[in-house]
Amino acid sequence: MISKSPIALSGQLNRWDYLVKSVPHMFTELTLSAVNSYASRAIIWLGMLSFTLAAQATPLVIDPAIPSYMLANHVDILEDREGKLTIADIAQGAHDGAFRPAVAQGSSLKNNALNFGYSSSAWWLRVTADNPEAVQNRMMLEIAYPTLDRVEFYAPVKDGWLKLQAGDLLPFAARPVVHRNLVFPLQLSGGTQQFYLRVQSLGSVTVPLQLWQADAFESYNQRSYVALALYFGMLLALMAYNLLLYLSLRERAYLVYVFFVTTLAIGLLSLSGMGNQFLWPDWTTWGNIALPFGFCMAGLFGTLFTRVFLDTAKTAPRHHKVLVALGWLFVVTGVAALSLPYQYSAAVVSLLGMVTPIVVISSGIIGLRRGHPGARYFLLAWTLLMIGVSTQGIRNVGWLPTNMFTLHAIQIGSALEMLLLSFALADRINVVRRERDLAQAKLIEAMGERLDVMMSVIPDIVFYKDRSGVFLGCNKAFEALSGHTENEIVGKTDFDLVPREKALYFREQDEAMLESGKPRRNEEWVPTADGRSILLEMVKTPLYGTQGEPIGLIGIGRDITERYRGIELERVRNRIFELLASGAEMSDILTQIIDYVEQSRSGLLCSILQLDETGKFLLPGAAPHLPEAYNQAVSNVPIGEGTGSCGTAVFRNERVIVEDIRTHPYWTPYPEILELAEQAGLISCWSEPIRSSKGEVLGTFAIYRRQTGAPEESDIDLIQQASHLASIAIERKRAEDLIWQQANYDAVTNLPNRRLFRDRLEQELLKTHRDGQSLALLFIDLDRFKEVNDTLGHDIGDLLLIEAAQRIRNCVREADTVARIGGDEFTVILPQLDDINRVEQVAEKIVDILAMPFALREEAAFVSASIGITLYPDDAEDAENLLKNADQAMYVAKNKGRNCFSYFTGQMQEHAQHRLHLIRDLRNALPGNQLHLYFQPIVDLRDGRIVKAEALIRWQHPERGLVSPMEFIPIAEEIGMINDIGNWVFREAAGWMKRWHGQRYSCAQVSVNKSPSQFFTESSHGVWLKHLREIGLPGECIVIEITEGVLLDKRADVTKKLLQFRDAGVQVAIDDFGTGYSALSYLKKFDIDYLKIDRSFVRDLATDPNDLALSEAIIVMAHKLGLKVVAEGVETAEQRDILSAAGCDYAQGYLYAKPMPAKEFDALLASGSPLKS
Repeated sequence: MISKSPIALSGQLNRWDYLVKSVPHMFTELTLSAVNSYASRAIIWLGMLSFTLAAQATPLVIDPAIPSYMLANHVDILEDREGKLTIADIAQGAHDGAFRPAVAQGSSLKNNALNFGYSSSAWWLRVTADNPEAVQNRMMLEIAYPTLDRVEFYAPVKDGWLKLQAGDLLPFAARPVVHRNLVFPLQLSGGTQQFYLRVQSLGSVTVPLQLWQADAFESYNQRSYVALALYFGMLLALMAYNLLLYLSLRERAYLVYVFFVTTLAIGLLSLSGMGNQFLWPDWTTWGNIALPFGFCMAGLFGTLFTRVFLDTAKTAPRHHKVLVALGWLFVVTGVAALSLPYQYSAAVVSLLGMVTPIVVISSGIIGLRRGHPGARYFLLAWTLLMIGVSTQGIRNVGWLPTNMFTLHAIQIGSALEMLLLSFALADRINVVRRERDLAQAKLIEAMGERLDVMMSVIPDIVFYKDRSGVFLGCNKAFEALSGHTENEIVGKTDFDLVPREKALYFREQDEAMLESGKPRRNEEWVPTADGRSILLEMVKTPLYGTQGEPIGLIGIGRDITERYRGIELERVRNRIFELLASGAEMSDILTQIIDYVEQSRSGLLCSILQLDETGKFLLPGAAPHLPEAYNQAVSNVPIGEGTGSCGTAVFRNERVIVEDIRTHPYWTPYPEILELAEQAGLISCWSEPIRSSKGEVLGTFAIYRRQTGAPEESDIDLIQQASHLASIAIERKRAEDLIWQQANYDAVTNLPNRRLFRDRLEQELLKTHRDGQSLALLFIDLDRFKEVNDTLGHDIGDLLLIEAAQRIRNCVREADTVARIGGDEFTVILPQLDDINRVEQVAEKIVDILAMPFALREEAAFVSASIGITLYPDDAEDAENLLKNADQAMYVAKNKGRNCFSYFTGQMQEHAQHRLHLIRDLRNALPGNQLHLYFQPIVDLRDGRIVKAEALIRWQHPERGLVSPMEFIPIAEEIGMINDIGNWVFREAAGWMKRWHGQRYSCAQVSVNKSPSQFFTESSHGVWLKHLREIGLPGECIVIEITEGVLLDKRADVTKKLLQFRDAGVQVAIDDFGTGYSALSYLKKFDIDYLKIDRSFVRDLATDPNDLALSEAIIVMAHKLGLKVVAEGVETAEQRDILSAAGCDYAQGYLYAKPMPAKEFDALLASGSPLKS
């Protein structure tokens, strides 16, 4: 290998095909390649057609004085289509006849490039050189087309042929001369000699041949190195410069341009051979695809730069779409170039390179027409590139002489293009700056105009003063405040516009601010032109001259009067709530409101009147600054049309304005009030109704003035605010009073409830203990009230409670306390007892008055009272125990027969403890299986057979033994267990009846008692009927026993439930008939099946004619109504006979059998034995 001088950075740029490859955007490659290919081939085939005249090309004569030789006209060529010929085959001479001149005789190829187009053949080139001198010449053979795949050079040597090879598919280090182009050393001795080249490439086979004297080649190489260094150095500088611009400005166009130059440089480096030499000498694969890939990416970023720089989306929308499409085609081609054969990707790149410049330049023309500021530079840059391409193309065809410009026209054109584009990008900064400055200037001008407009319309006052306090200017708001125009204000001081005292204050504030040099904020009350005073939030700031000296001040003030009043209003509101929370008097709360209004407006006097409970008169609420005589005179003012300002305002529920009370018809009917008003100097009166949150009138807020006139809008706002505050206070106070009333008083009787009663009892005990006196507590329970409530309804029950409360109050002193502590229970506190006998007198009086009939609407009711009495400190020393003792004493009174009173004793305490234990144990009786079901037979009086039975309950207490139902049933009703117990009894009874029905025993029905509380429980009713359906027991097997009180209840669901029983087949019996209220119409109204004569009538049948008459009457009446009769409590044969003779149907009692456990009764039925009577 022969090493040479420093390597140049670019290839020979004077070759026609090299020109085509080096065009940055490759838009002429196909055209120029075609022209070159056709021209070369025409000359070559011309030579082949004239082979009879010349068998070989003209030999090259070597002249040492000539530095280089263009060899195209001295080359013979041979096409090896199969590529199998070797130098040995050629050297034997067997193929000499196949060689033909590359250029026909008489013709010449001025561009020195043999172009065989895209060919897969191997091409043999033969050059004959004649060296007349006997001295050897050292020469260099250059093929200035570095993209050929493989070139083999053969030179004759003593023992045969010297073979050298190079190409872009071979490692760069294997080249005989380290050079960007394909260079082979040649030693020419004296005489004639031949050397051969074998060329093969997948791309365009272009062979620009030039033979150099060694010294001349060295000089040429150095010059081209400098030119290429300058060229690629310029590209590098442009990339760095625009990258820095991008990093500074973050403008996308700069970054796109950097990528454009970078990818273009990659393509040019590959085309010039510089890439193979310096960047990828050992990467032959990349060296083969770098050219099409680099130019594809350059095309992509070139089209993208055009779009961004010219903003084609706006300036040329159609071209924009084409550019986008070209960009994507470049992307696809670039990706394909990584895997497709070189010739295909190069062909596509050439085609795109022909179309792209046309679209780019036409986009620039459109941008120029539409006034794009950078379009002229853009268009000029691409024009210069095209001039460079055209110039070198024309030179290559021999139409222009070869000189420095024509030789490097493409480099010069592309360099100028990139310089101009960089200048355009730089100018873009100036354009943007100019546009920004122009926009800012317009904005400042517009802002100045807007400022003038704003200064004239803003509600805040603005003024300017010099250091002496002389006004220099102001806005419209200040003009309105002062009542003067700006021309009148300028040149004056505060002393010319406001009172001297206020002007002195303003001057002190200004001088203090100017001395400090800092803005000052403060609040100032300022008089207005219309005589009012407003509160301004004033900010005054120093104004400085060009030397930084203070020359005056600017003041900006905002009217915050309403905000101040809002704060004051909130303060008053909070104060009202504080007073309400602390339980202050209403007059004190309303006075706070009046003070707020009178302080907000000078010269006002206010009054608040409240509507009385009847809604017919106004009562004084608060008027702290009106004469007392006047306040007394307007007290109890009636509500009505024309009854003064306030009475009329409440009557109309709207504001009433009287501008002069002295002549107004609302005031003339009240000369005394009018005279007092005139004495107080009151001339006009504005009255505003005080309304609740629901719109109800609560009173009136009146404002008096000492001059005539109507209120302004701000006055009306103030009146409304004040009346709203008053409504809050009045309504909240009433609500609190109502809450306290509800919390401490019974809603029905309006008596103190349990809570207030306990509080008063505690207070009375403390007072009694302190005074060393005695106190009595009466516990009153209304007897049979529950029956009245159940039968006549709750409305009647409430009327009875109200009447009872009033009767009890009439029996005690004013200082005594009567309370209702729940249900039908009342208490009476008798404090300060001097005579213990008074307690008994009060108790007797209460018992007597409550025993009197109660006429309640159309009904008459009878109750009595059971009263328990306990004494302090004899019986207990605290309220809790006193109440317990009184309660126990009350139960003793009940057990004594009711309608009486009883004093507490020690035995009562034991009874109470027993009762508490019984309640506790009863809660465990049902889950503990302590309750048992008993049955008492009901017999047919005609034959004595058992046909029915009544289900009864017994409690087998584990410690006390058998507990009577008379003892625990009332307790069960009291503690709410009666429903659970009743349901249990029904299920058990139905279960036994199911057995007897299935066994066809004589007992065909079972009677089950249903108390009123159970009857009116919806769930219990449904549960019973559902249970019958579940066990499959016919309803006819069940009789439900109810009291007369249930039928007398006026609730609608009584009929409904009785009908449900009837529909289910269940029969109904009236228990204890004749002992309740005498309202027999219900027997006709309701579907009843049986009447049970109470044992109290049966007991004395034989001795008491009245009982006999009543019993007979019941039997006759029942039969007339189609009812059956059952007599209870039959204990003697005589009673049985009388009842049988009277026609009674059934009997029940100890004569036949006592109640017996269910199993015993079951055995009795199973035996079929008749009962003995």
